[in-house]
Amino acid sequence: MNGDIIVGIFSAVFSAAYVVAAWLLPDAAIGNPMAPKYFPLMVGLLALAFSLALIVRGAKKGCAAKKGRAPDPGHWVLIGGLIACCLAYAAILDNLGFLISTPLFLGAMLFLVNGVKGWKANVATALCFSFGVWYIFEKIFQITLP
Repeated sequence: MNGDIIVGIFSAVFSAAYVVAAWLLPDAAIGNPMAPKYFPLMVGLLALAFSLALIVRGAKKGCAAKKGRAPDPGHWVLIGGLIACCLAYAAILDNLGFLISTPLFLGAMLFLVNGVKGWKANVATALCFSFGVWYIFEKIFQITLP
């Protein structure tokens, strides 16, 4: 089975569970009762759509791969590494805070996916994205991150 299909299935299952959890969020006491659900539902549905697109892409690529190439078994290492990164991030987020744990998490994921060759781009992306998200939430939205 193609690596894109496997990752797509895992992502689709996770996204579907996320959508269900978002739908089960409590209604707002004042104002629009659905307001707390809009953003998480949007994120979950987009993730589900991208997961399904990845499955379709993998199915198309899989048909071409059957014509002569053996599938790469390294996708299991990538899946395991990404799951380990996510679990480690969940474990350290409260203790180290957003601005330390998020660049570490993103950097680890980018190094897993891109390798060491593009280390400058990996580090720059992890730092800029983390700081950008922190700045938007803390300074513009005035929402305190852990």
